[in-house]
Amino acid sequence: MGLGKAGTAAFGILSLILLGGLIVTINNYSEIVRSKDAIIEDKERLINRLQAWLKGNVTYCNNRLSHLNSTVTSLKRELSSLLSKNKELQAIITSLSKNYSELQRRYESLLNATSRSTLKDPTWEELKSFIESDKTDELEYKPHEFDCTGFAITLRDNAWRQGLRCGFVEIDLSSGVGHNLNAFKTTDRGLVFVDCLDKDAIAYVQVEKPYGKIALKNVKSRYIDCSGDPKRFWGPLNYTTHPSPFSYSYYEEYKRRVKFYEESVKAYNEAVKKYNRGEGNYTYTQLQKWYENLEALREEITPVYKEPGIVKSIEIYWN
Repeated sequence: MGLGKAGTAAFGILSLILLGGLIVTINNYSEIVRSKDAIIEDKERLINRLQAWLKGNVTYCNNRLSHLNSTVTSLKRELSSLLSKNKELQAIITSLSKNYSELQRRYESLLNATSRSTLKDPTWEELKSFIESDKTDELEYKPHEFDCTGFAITLRDNAWRQGLRCGFVEIDLSSGVGHNLNAFKTTDRGLVFVDCLDKDAIAYVQVEKPYGKIALKNVKSRYIDCSGDPKRFWGPLNYTTHPSPFSYSYYEEYKRRVKFYEESVKAYNEAVKKYNRGEGNYTYTQLQKWYENLEALREEITPVYKEPGIVKSIEIYWN
């Protein structure tokens, strides 16, 4: 049997209702899908940011780790260097310890001898004769074993054996190091400092002044006058005297003579160059006399010792 018109109409209405519901359902589902897609995109962007952050932090941590490894390697090298230096210092301490007992014994022996001393203070000529005959300056210098202290103690002991009173001198220098030498109270020239390290020399010691030395052979009251022009040093030599060749002013005068010599040598060399080129107003006789005068002055001032620093303090221990 057919549905008839009423049935067909009802079926059509029902179909429309179902189709409408299906469309609504599809729209709702599409909206849900879009919502989910948006959430997924947000999560993906978050994941990408997290991945970028993690990558940056991994790079930073790797760089930091590399820097720390480099620092550890550097510290290991420094530690190795410090351990090596410590080993060297321990060797020096061991060496010094070996000499300490002997030095202490000799020191105590000298202290005991001081209480019954019959030592005398020498004249300058007696002192000079003793220094020239003494062989302490010919001994070998050995750092940390036989240095300035060893030389000063040896000279003091030798003076004691000759019946001469001698002082052991300690000075501190601005360079941060100390130095040892000797002192004698001469009966006619007063206090004289002697430094036999690197050949016999008279020392000039004054607080807040440079420590100076002049070779024993060059310490004379009468010497070549250097008050003239170093560029015209070809005339007859004149001589002058100093009243106190062991005073610090004598050493300062000696340094002026050294400076005069250096300036005159420079001027002489320039004059010779001009003469060889046919220039200048110098004669051969003048240049020859100039050279002879320089040689005479050189004999009076050499060797020239380097100043090791400013004297900050002086202590003298007499036997």
